[in-house]
Amino acid sequence: MPPGACLTTRGMQTEKLLTAEKATPRPRWPMRCIAAAALIGVGGTLLAGTGSLPPIHPRPTGNCPGSAAAYELSHDFFGGGGSFFDEAQWQYFTLPDPTGGPTSYLSHADALESGLLEEGDGWAVLRGGTRDASDASNPLRRSVRIHSRDAWDGREQGFLLEVGYTHVPHGCGVWPALWMYCDGSDLADAADGRCGPWPQNGEIDLLEFANEFFSKTSLHFGADAQCRLNATAVQECGPFLDKNGMGFDCATEYFPAATDSLFPHPWAGPRYGCAPNRYDAWPTPKEINAAPGTFVFEWSSSSMKVWNFPRSAVPADLAAGSPEPSTWDVGRMWSYYPLQGCPTAREQLRPLNLVINIAYCGDWAGGDWERQFDDGWVGRGFLFNWMQQLLGESCASKWGDFGGERSGGVGKLTQSGARQACNAFINARESDAGVAEEAYFNFTRLRVYTARGAARR
Repeated sequence: MPPGACLTTRGMQTEKLLTAEKATPRPRWPMRCIAAAALIGVGGTLLAGTGSLPPIHPRPTGNCPGSAAAYELSHDFFGGGGSFFDEAQWQYFTLPDPTGGPTSYLSHADALESGLLEEGDGWAVLRGGTRDASDASNPLRRSVRIHSRDAWDGREQGFLLEVGYTHVPHGCGVWPALWMYCDGSDLADAADGRCGPWPQNGEIDLLEFANEFFSKTSLHFGADAQCRLNATAVQECGPFLDKNGMGFDCATEYFPAATDSLFPHPWAGPRYGCAPNRYDAWPTPKEINAAPGTFVFEWSSSSMKVWNFPRSAVPADLAAGSPEPSTWDVGRMWSYYPLQGCPTAREQLRPLNLVINIAYCGDWAGGDWERQFDDGWVGRGFLFNWMQQLLGESCASKWGDFGGERSGGVGKLTQSGARQACNAFINARESDAGVAEEAYFNFTRLRVYTARGAARR
């Protein structure tokens, strides 16, 4: 039963009470729906004293300063007269997957030959590919990861990225991302010394999720970064919640070294960067695909902002190619990053390249194979967390464990066992249909605008 079934008559079992005149249906709730209702009652009692979960302070005013006054077109990925996927615009990443997943990233020529890149008049599709069992000891699935050859710097006057889309990838074992970072340390022909080790010089995730989890945006710097967003400024624009639960601290260290210190750093565990996402905007990829439109990312001298506009709400100035983001509806803003209290942003950010990729399994989609709820449970609330565990579905419950190692042989999947299960699934025929039908981006517009005088590498 899907999580929402208890809220409709589809979640009921029906008894017919026979009378002399007719059979009258009477709903009878399944036990787990009764349990969910009990949780709601308890949660409501707990919330009665606080008024809301979580409390939002101060009350949002829609004050979201930082947008540049005027933008002009710098680059149109559809407007060069050639292919959208031309190597003049993109570098093709062909190294092993940095997240440790069973992903084989193809060159431009191989991706074309394998049918992973398609385009027509005003659209371009980048999709996941078929299984590659040429090395039986290391089975992989084909995919594409592209990096823009241009990089943009918003520290002085800013730039704006417009991404029109009709479909984003999703599915068990699938980890797609639309993101920007300083890629000079990764690609041989971009190793110009401007970028330090990831994520020292910044990464902004505009669209990222794994399996069927909710999407979120997030900002990342190195483990020693001095960058905690001003919570008051965030909430005056918002209301926004830190979907990573880090208190708006943008320092990032996914796998911290063990320490024997008696007084470890307060964030001695993994740190995931800051993710100020609007509290009422937690779309799953299926929900995003149901209302396609335009993503926008703006990086100005004092802030970063992310919007998502369904087609019916795209601002007229943006559609006309003359964006004026200071006039846009802040209710469509997914994320707001005020950078005034983030000295690291001024000191360490570098020009950022755009990256589009579809990965498989790895640290996130693989590690969360058995997880039933999203990383952002803090925003949904403690009660939502428990309801998802009670009613939710995971990739493991849908597809099985594929022989993944379980704790004690019978308990939950171990971390390595979850990744084993995901890897086995993504390289099995059971995953073929889902990857072919749902694991693809379809772009209809991709433009970069720069504020007058902004730098471009």
